[in-house]
Amino acid sequence: MAKYVARCLLTLHDNLYYASRELGRFYETEKYLHNYGLTYALGLVKPAPAYFNSVQVPRYQEELKLERVRGCYVTPARPLKVDFAFNTFKMATVPYYSFTPQVIENRVVFGRAKELAPESVFEFFVFAPQKLNLPRWVRLGKWMAKAEVDSQWYELGSSEAPVVEVNQPQLIDCPLNPLDIPRQRLFSYDVIPMPPVSLLANPSVTGACCRLGKERDSKLLPLNMGFFAGEGTGK
Repeated sequence: MAKYVARCLLTLHDNLYYASRELGRFYETEKYLHNYGLTYALGLVKPAPAYFNSVQVPRYQEELKLERVRGCYVTPARPLKVDFAFNTFKMATVPYYSFTPQVIENRVVFGRAKELAPESVFEFFVFAPQKLNLPRWVRLGKWMAKAEVDSQWYELGSSEAPVVEVNQPQLIDCPLNPLDIPRQRLFSYDVIPMPPVSLLANPSVTGACCRLGKERDSKLLPLNMGFFAGEGTGK
């Protein structure tokens, strides 16, 4: 069970690219960051999965089990300040490469990408049974973009992070992964279509929550979330 929560600010130092949507040869990066990618980037999956996956089949349910993430949970990240950059890319021809092999994988050869620009800032939260030394620098996305992470820890139940029971739906301050929270706690939200699981922005929830920080700048966050904890619950 989580006893601590960290508020994390992530600042990009490189262009961040991952294909949220594909429109012909145009590849768009969504302005939200998925919690699966953040969990891997923070090094919370132990033992760490192999960097190269020859079969190109994700193993999220296997690799994000409670014991492998040491009881931790990472929320998706929302943008606080965001800019975009557009780049054209093409796999260059290698002179000594005599032929193009026939492959069945969906590999991008050329196109135009809408990427998140440097100095974009995102906010996410990490729940953990104990305080962790989160890395200051991480790599994200297809191009392994460099990003800086600043974190501040709070003890759940303390004066800085009191636990409250929300009986009427209230807007919370982080996007959600719908597979990680029981459906009966969700009321209104906006759907952000992106692989591997669409996220929920501006969600209203009920149940156990915590408030971080001072009243004017406080953040309301739902508790008792976990990877795939809400899968199959409710209709």
